[in-house]
Amino acid sequence: MKNINRRESPRIEIKLRCHVTSPALWVRSAICTENISRSGILLAWRAEGAALPVPAVGQIVTVEVELPANHGFGQKCIHCQGTVIRVSQTDPECPRVALQVNYMDFRSFHDRIRALEALQPVANTWMA
Repeated sequence: MKNINRRESPRIEIKLRCHVTSPALWVRSAICTENISRSGILLAWRAEGAALPVPAVGQIVTVEVELPANHGFGQKCIHCQGTVIRVSQTDPECPRVALQVNYMDFRSFHDRIRALEALQPVANTWMA
């Protein structure tokens, strides 16, 4: 039997640090991408030193993916919003979360993180 690849866009196996910036999941630890394409991202949902709540299928998540610094332009990130389409917990230490990308944009990384850190105390009071 022949395997059929139903992907619309080719995926690239790449490990990049990323930060979940969705207000529903305030996660201060960085997680890592497994692979990325134009229409989706596979995330290794493991933080540095802490257990993270795994999002539910159908939940909308906003992610900032750090790109390697280019000294001519400064550090950029891929800002994307996606819908969780699959959660694989075959490895309990590191679940895999697949996102279908709703939109993707390139932004300055450090400016965005500073703005989110300023908003976090306000968001914490809302959720308390």
